[in-house]
Amino acid sequence: MTVERAEVPVQPAEDGMRPSVTAQERSEASARARAIREPLSRLLVGDQRLVVVSNRGPLSFRRTRADAWRAARGSGGLVTALGELGRLAPVTWVSAAMDAGDRAAGEALATTGDASDRLRQVIADEMPGQDLELRLVDVEDEAWRNHYSVVANPFLWFLQHQLYQLPYEPRVDDSLIGAWRDGYAVVNERLGRAAAAAGGSEHRPVILLQDYHLYLCAPAVRTLRPDAILMHFNHIPWPSVEAWQVLPQGMRRAICEGLLSNDILGFQTDRHATNFLLAAEAFVRDAHVDPSGRNVRWRGRTIWVRSYPISLDPGALTSFAGGPAVRSWRKRLRERLERAGRPQVIVRVDRLEPSKNALRGFLAFEALLEREPELRRAVRFIAIQSTSRENIPEYARYAAEVREVVARVNGMGDPDEQPIWLLDGTDYALAIAALQLADVVLVNPIVDGMNLVAKEAVLVGEPVLVLSETAGAAEQLAADSLTVTAADVAGTSRTLLDALRMPREERLYHLRRLRQSVRNEDLSWWLGRQVRDLAAVASGGRPPSRQLRDTTRRFEPILFG
Repeated sequence: MTVERAEVPVQPAEDGMRPSVTAQERSEASARARAIREPLSRLLVGDQRLVVVSNRGPLSFRRTRADAWRAARGSGGLVTALGELGRLAPVTWVSAAMDAGDRAAGEALATTGDASDRLRQVIADEMPGQDLELRLVDVEDEAWRNHYSVVANPFLWFLQHQLYQLPYEPRVDDSLIGAWRDGYAVVNERLGRAAAAAGGSEHRPVILLQDYHLYLCAPAVRTLRPDAILMHFNHIPWPSVEAWQVLPQGMRRAICEGLLSNDILGFQTDRHATNFLLAAEAFVRDAHVDPSGRNVRWRGRTIWVRSYPISLDPGALTSFAGGPAVRSWRKRLRERLERAGRPQVIVRVDRLEPSKNALRGFLAFEALLEREPELRRAVRFIAIQSTSRENIPEYARYAAEVREVVARVNGMGDPDEQPIWLLDGTDYALAIAALQLADVVLVNPIVDGMNLVAKEAVLVGEPVLVLSETAGAAEQLAADSLTVTAADVAGTSRTLLDALRMPREERLYHLRRLRQSVRNEDLSWWLGRQVRDLAAVASGGRPPSRQLRDTTRRFEPILFG
């Protein structure tokens, strides 16, 4: 979550902080939506519904009284990306019931009557203008805990973000194997059966499986509906073959074969797609991999492997950025910056967890202040951070280490005079307001599937983007960013100084190009490529989407200065 030509000047709003969306861009966005509807009309037959399957649904529920409900929209890139799909096609969204409120909602939605009607109205109010049906699958507490809290998080997440210290972790012991067998596999089987049922029986179902929680889901669907059109999109990185070799052979083969039960596999970047092709070749002995054709022949079927870099909706973001909530936060931040003497502003927005690499980011800033002590008064580092998975010991330890560095840099001075302002990241409006005020935005994850903050930053503000080369967004944005190596604290420190000193004309030149890239390759473009490829496969053809990296993107950064 529209096109702007590179030679068109940046168009700020009346306060100079928000880019406007032109009539041409609105027209092009509308045309792109129509381009999605056309292949959807070929893909879905009659009154058929598109089935989306994810670990967590787009809404969470709480029953306030016996007949009253409250629903809250979920956060994260997956919900943001797919949450508006019901405007384009009838959608049935299958997910697990996360708690007692979800379970009660799932039971109500499975019935008819006044209570069910009231709940459906709550859903319609939260997600207006959509033809959306929710199916919440009840899973036993122990199976869910093993699936989510033992296998998916932190095990697969840590493995795929390369966060393990291999001499010590992971330990694939009997407990983990049991959680895999009695939790992860069970939940995948349950959701797969629910997806097959949601697809109906009259037409071959079209089912979109989402992310690392569901690697074993497709075989369950394929068993019940061998005619199904299945696509799995992975929102997080797919690492190299060597990273997967810490797993027992049976487990890593099960993951690959589970994914090969789909018709199309989608990854965030070409690099991740290539890594999967190599993994299939290494771990699935009867698979025949065609690297140039980007496909795998396995057990009489062709599985197409493609990259679909996720994005955002520029129009919706621009509208939100100009709204009252963001305006209020921007005013409060500006007032505080005025009290601090109008310093330059570095911003980061992320969860406080190891893969985002905040610790090295703050260490780089500390090194910058030691080398350029006058910047203690001239620069503020605003970090908008939300806590994440604090029940996982590694996360809690990492957060404590980050706060220790922040406290060391800040000392005991007045809050406005402290170089680092660590602010609560639970309010999205605050994050957008900070990005609007940024001179520099630091996005330095160790590795990321995409990282939408980089794309948000260049749409709502006028910053220099300092971007880790291992962020998925680097394949699209590196050429007009200052790229850094995630572990290189010294290099990141020097790059922050270069970014702060970049002339405005140069900054705006690269900002225009970054905005053009994000607006060209927006959320509609991301979804449209997938739907077009699914329609091609459904008719027996080859998915038309090609590699991006070799044809439309340069990974090497421009040399500045």
